[in-house]
Amino acid sequence: MINKNTVIVLGLKPMTRSMCYKFYVKLNSELETPDAIKESVSFWQEDHEKLNHLWWVLNYYSENLDPDRNLRAYVERHLDNLAKEQSVFIDT
Repeated sequence: MINKNTVIVLGLKPMTRSMCYKFYVKLNSELETPDAIKESVSFWQEDHEKLNHLWWVLNYYSENLDPDRNLRAYVERHLDNLAKEQSVFIDT
């Protein structure tokens, strides 16, 4: 799960399965492997909203995209790092 502090700091919103369907179809058609999805995270690593959306897609469609939860954990780490960076800017 995404850390509660990360959710608060980044203002992440929950998403429904229906909100994630189009992104799931896009991921499924453009990125054929978990490694390709992982690589895409590097393009979105500064976009917490896109990463949040990806996390929810991986959560809802885990049986097809992320059965071992490794991708979700990878996205969670990126979100946590963004929250830490943002917290540093808020504290200073």
